[in-house]
Amino acid sequence: MRLYAVTGGTGFIGAALIDQLLQEGVAVRALARDPRRLKRIGDIDAVEGDLENENALAALAKGADAFLHLAGETHARTEQDYARINVEGAAAAAKAAAKAGARFVHASSLSARQPETSPYARSKFDSERAVKSASAGNAYLALRLPAIYGPGDLVTLPYFKLLKSGFAFEPATAAPARASLLYVEDAAAAIAAAARRGEPGRIYDVGDDSPEGRAWSEIGRILGDILGASPMPLKIPKPAVALLHEGVRAAESIFGMSPSVRQGQVNELFHPDWVARDNLFNAAADWAPATPLHEGFAKTVRWYQQQGLL
Repeated sequence: MRLYAVTGGTGFIGAALIDQLLQEGVAVRALARDPRRLKRIGDIDAVEGDLENENALAALAKGADAFLHLAGETHARTEQDYARINVEGAAAAAKAAAKAGARFVHASSLSARQPETSPYARSKFDSERAVKSASAGNAYLALRLPAIYGPGDLVTLPYFKLLKSGFAFEPATAAPARASLLYVEDAAAAIAAAARRGEPGRIYDVGDDSPEGRAWSEIGRILGDILGASPMPLKIPKPAVALLHEGVRAAESIFGMSPSVRQGQVNELFHPDWVARDNLFNAAADWAPATPLHEGFAKTVRWYQQQGLL
């Protein structure tokens, strides 16, 4: 039986990945600061620790056929925290995988294409280079994932709520901004496939079911159809969004709350092109997403409603 090591297994995508691997008959060993959280996901071997614990990483990687690295920080308070977790942590994981001879799959982000947009994007770009260096000849590849949505995700919930109330947010850009959107189970399937497919040493974009991505207006129409709403387009200029963004960040800092928005996120939001189209993993690995956007949104809406969130 194949054995895969996983970091980030208690997260949104990581939990879906573990489900995917168990369905494929793969034995899973996962790293977690609190192993009890993993026991709620499935029958897996848990290793207690984090990315700064070299012994825990060594135990995680020992005997593994592949090492799937998803752990990371998306909403850190400082650039130093992004570097420590996303860059140094990825390097430590890749080093452990190399010592164990396990194929290393690094879950990166499309934002790495534009590292100047935000500290998060810079950290994902730097993490790819760190993984390459730490792998030291060991087989590795990186997947640049697009925006991921689905049941369990609370990041997209405010947009769903706004649309249900009758407004479809759109960033006011010179040309319509477009993005790839991938259902969480499809993201998990792509990462699982990368454990066996894809050329080592490559960085792949992971695309959705639309080669040209989706405009905000199209996203709003599809979701409105599911919710039975006819939302009015709400095009908001960047300065207005930036003012709101800084207000939220300041309030969260004052009251010691966990960050819900990240530095530079407005730049990410107003970037015109987050479409996966270069060096597509879809083509290299003979893989394709199974969930059209309408179906994925419908499943997500049902989950929100079942949880009393929408």
